[in-house]
Amino acid sequence: MLELSTPIELIQKISIIIETRRKLQNIQQKELSQKANIPLPTYKDFLYKQKISLENLFKLLIALNLFDNINGLLKKEELKTLDEIKNEIKLPKRVIK
Repeated sequence: MLELSTPIELIQKISIIIETRRKLQNIQQKELSQKANIPLPTYKDFLYKQKISLENLFKLLIALNLFDNINGLLKKEELKTLDEIKNEIKLPKRVIK
């Protein structure tokens, strides 16, 4: 089943994951913000207003060792030649009766 989420819903889910991991690691919010090198008010805006820059989000993920969870998004797709693409998409030949 395909689940669609709005950007705000995704940010809310990510903030829950980050807060849960922070608590599991027994790190205070201030410590995490220092470890991630972002201001504490920025971190609180992320938690309560769901506003954060992509750079600061990555800093938080790295600080909590969660960056590998989204590393798949950064993998480069292997480029194919036109001949490889043509060979993959072979159309069936017409059958004459």
